[in-house]
Amino acid sequence: MGEDEGQTALLIDGVVQSVVVGDGPLGPGYWPLMVPDVRPRQALILGMGGGTITHLLRRRFGKLPILGVERDPRVIQLAQRAFGLKLPDVEILEGDAFAFVATCKDCFDYIAVDLFADGRVPGAIFAQPFLRGIRQLLTPGGAAYLNFFKDRGAPRRVERLRQVFPRVELLGSDRNLVAVCRRR
Repeated sequence: MGEDEGQTALLIDGVVQSVVVGDGPLGPGYWPLMVPDVRPRQALILGMGGGTITHLLRRRFGKLPILGVERDPRVIQLAQRAFGLKLPDVEILEGDAFAFVATCKDCFDYIAVDLFADGRVPGAIFAQPFLRGIRQLLTPGGAAYLNFFKDRGAPRRVERLRQVFPRVELLGSDRNLVAVCRRR
């Protein structure tokens, strides 16, 4: 636990993973860009962390079914205890996001890909099998929101997204890009 620009934050290896969402405006960062304009019927969050995206979704749309996948059981416990993530409409699955995508048979109209490990965004997010898996999990008209760093590798990552998704819209914050990828 720590602080980021006045907000209580979940820090792992000195990097902000999540912030507490209060009633006021959320500070700078990419999280508000990860929230769709239209209420999802079924949401999937890969990389649940402390639940910032979950709380933003609920603040904007009220209760809605959310499945979160988080690999670290310590992060899940902290999210439930310190970030208020024990919610009746939120299910948290402890597991690997890549394995989940490869085996999941459900469909979602909103998918957030907010994965971070070992000080970086895993390159496997941009591998064709994972991206095709994400596309398969989307309902027609659904959208996947992928968070990654705005760095010299970003153009290559965007090109990989465009090889799988027919529509890719880029939203930017100071340090991050959010790619909104639509199945069609």
